[in-house]
Amino acid sequence: MIKIIKESKIRIQEEEQRIRTKIIEYLKECDYTSHSNSFQVLDIKHLHELQEIYYGPGFYILMTDLKFENNNCLFEIDDFKAIYRGHSYFVKDRIMSHLFNLDYNKNSSKHKTKYTVCLKIEDGVEGININQQPYSDYSWKIIVHKMKDSSKMIREQAELAFDNIYNRPLKSRER
Repeated sequence: MIKIIKESKIRIQEEEQRIRTKIIEYLKECDYTSHSNSFQVLDIKHLHELQEIYYGPGFYILMTDLKFENNNCLFEIDDFKAIYRGHSYFVKDRIMSHLFNLDYNKNSSKHKTKYTVCLKIEDGVEGININQQPYSDYSWKIIVHKMKDSSKMIREQAELAFDNIYNRPLKSRER
């Protein structure tokens, strides 16, 4: 049994690397200035704008023009820089939990998941509210890569592929 486990772990790691390499190639080819059926690029300021976001499984990038020191992530579009990247089975809900945290928690019975770990800008505060001060003074952009039928492992490889190309955004925390 020990031999089977050891061999299986090696095969899984090799497959993860193959998947990550393919996703790196895909991400390098993405043109975020043109329309695509495989990803969305949206400016978000108000809660109702979340209605446009894909609901299912995916990988997402949160961007803002709010500047942070020590953000070594190189992913930028115009004045926006990536501060967080993540994945979820329910992307729309997950983004809402990060950027409209009070509204998400107020309506949490409507959502399938109660997220307790969210975008953290202030120490001790999980999630932000971009429709309130001070975050409403800044602009926010999200990119969602639709990953229908993907597993958690594949979405995690998307995160690692992004980090491999652009460096991990400052506010992305790994458990």
